[in-house]
Amino acid sequence: MSVITKEEHLRFSGHDTFHCREQWILKGLQLIEKQGNTEIFKSNSAISELGVGKNMVRSIYHWLKAFGFLNKENEISEIANLLFIVDRLDPFLEKEGSLWLLQYLICKNKYASIYSLIFADYFSDKATLDFTESQIISHVNRKLKNKTQKAVTEKTLNSDYKVFIRTYVSPVKNEKTVEDDFNAPLLSLNLITDTGRKNSLNQPVYHLNRVDQNVPKEIFIYCLLTEFENESSINFDCLRITIGAYLCLSNESIEQLIEEICEDQKEFVYKDDAGIRQLQVKKYSSNFKNEILRSYYEN
Repeated sequence: MSVITKEEHLRFSGHDTFHCREQWILKGLQLIEKQGNTEIFKSNSAISELGVGKNMVRSIYHWLKAFGFLNKENEISEIANLLFIVDRLDPFLEKEGSLWLLQYLICKNKYASIYSLIFADYFSDKATLDFTESQIISHVNRKLKNKTQKAVTEKTLNSDYKVFIRTYVSPVKNEKTVEDDFNAPLLSLNLITDTGRKNSLNQPVYHLNRVDQNVPKEIFIYCLLTEFENESSINFDCLRITIGAYLCLSNESIEQLIEEICEDQKEFVYKDDAGIRQLQVKKYSSNFKNEILRSYYEN
């Protein structure tokens, strides 16, 4: 089952070859709050305000969009205000739950298409969790063809893939690597590892670590209520191919989280009748979702 619909426009550029640095999100959002809009990113003054080069200014804007910290109207989104600006629940991304939230958001928003394509779409029918650059690019090209979307240059796809890898895999330390190469917020989640093997094209073989991840249940609930907004009944398979895939959760991990949630929160009931597994949500509101999120940070 694919998680990319035919209507969605696939995007593989905008980062100017820079992976997201940890401090960029807060800096970018603070600049928008100060200016009142995102027009600052089109001016040269953003270079001095952010203390980065022109290409990096464009990249920061891209990552704010990719994580969903700017909404369709280019305003600071609710989750960005909660984490970074108004409530400031975790502006410096010090808690691991915030990183899981970022991982969910970058896949959920699909603005940077390669994230959901790899974590969910590519592995929806694979027996192995290994992958290489050529396999992913072939998959992307098939998606573009199926959607009758204009072909993307090989150079653009290669660049996007490399940025994706740098988001999750630490580079080999040598005299050419700099401190900045290790400054990526999602590195510590250890979602992807380099197997040390190469394919016939001498490309590194990477492995997706779909295991028993330690995702805080409050973060999982927030993702759940965001993904299935206003739905009173959530099919286990729908949960597995979206949030489960985005967070690299094994089926056992998903079931364990659901059990914990149902024990803790009377608003959730898990039904497993005649082979049909469903999570029922007895209460939904934006306030309830945000209070669950706040409770994680208050603890």
